[in-house]
Amino acid sequence: MTQSGPAYTTPPGSAKPPRDDARALVEHYGLKRAGARAPLADYTRQLWRRRYFIAEFSRATNASTYSRSMLGQAWQVLTPLLNAAVYYLIFGLLLGTDRGVHNYIGFLVTGVFTFQFIQGSVNGGARSLQTNRSLARTLRFPRAVFPISATAIALEQLLMSLVVLVPIVLLTGEPLRWQWITVIPVLALQILFCIGLSFILARIGSKVPDISQMLPFALRVWFYASGIMFSIPSFTKHHAEIGQIMNANPATIYVDLYRNAFLASGPSATPKQWLLALVWGVVVLVAGYVFFWKAEEEYGRD
Repeated sequence: MTQSGPAYTTPPGSAKPPRDDARALVEHYGLKRAGARAPLADYTRQLWRRRYFIAEFSRATNASTYSRSMLGQAWQVLTPLLNAAVYYLIFGLLLGTDRGVHNYIGFLVTGVFTFQFIQGSVNGGARSLQTNRSLARTLRFPRAVFPISATAIALEQLLMSLVVLVPIVLLTGEPLRWQWITVIPVLALQILFCIGLSFILARIGSKVPDISQMLPFALRVWFYASGIMFSIPSFTKHHAEIGQIMNANPATIYVDLYRNAFLASGPSATPKQWLLALVWGVVVLVAGYVFFWKAEEEYGRD
């Protein structure tokens, strides 16, 4: 008797699967859909195995960004320095926002350099999938590589800025003291926060490319609300509620912790500031990572 239809090869010792149930066939042979999102634990392991690629990809991307300029990667330091000079001229000298701040130059430069890291992570993360769309379409690997690389580029720029920040702080009269070592945990917590932000903006940017055009306005508001150019306690002493909101702002927290490390004239860091820095870093990282991972199958599509 002759039968029509597809023939299936059944492994020795196994029962013959139903012919007409596609789902049963998939389950019987352990088949997986091409391009399916890996479970979160497997996805994380795949991402960890590509850590060296992330480092090299970030380094190459950063170098290519400045390859056509005469000063090259020196602009990574010159840009925040020039911004700080402009802010000092306008806000420090003309508007007098330096009241209540002992070492305003150190105060301002520390804030500008620190916020530059957040700004670079946000902008880079929002563009990361769009910029690397062709690579995402061609090869199969965790797309989280791209927002992490965007944060790594911003981190490299921050580290170069810190090399310049140290002599500025010393030349403005700040002593070298043991509190400088606290820059290491502050930087680690800020990295967690920035990677989480990059994940969130990367997913949004993959669906709404115009987000890159709107971000500069949002970042400008965030910059002004983070006490980069003025002392929040001095300017909100008659508005305690506003001061509390601004002090809970994650950018304010990280900036203040850097200032507490570098500037002896400022107040010491409090346990509440460290706790908030930890909470912001861990919560934003975990939430951003899961948020990004859930849409993994959509990245690289038209």
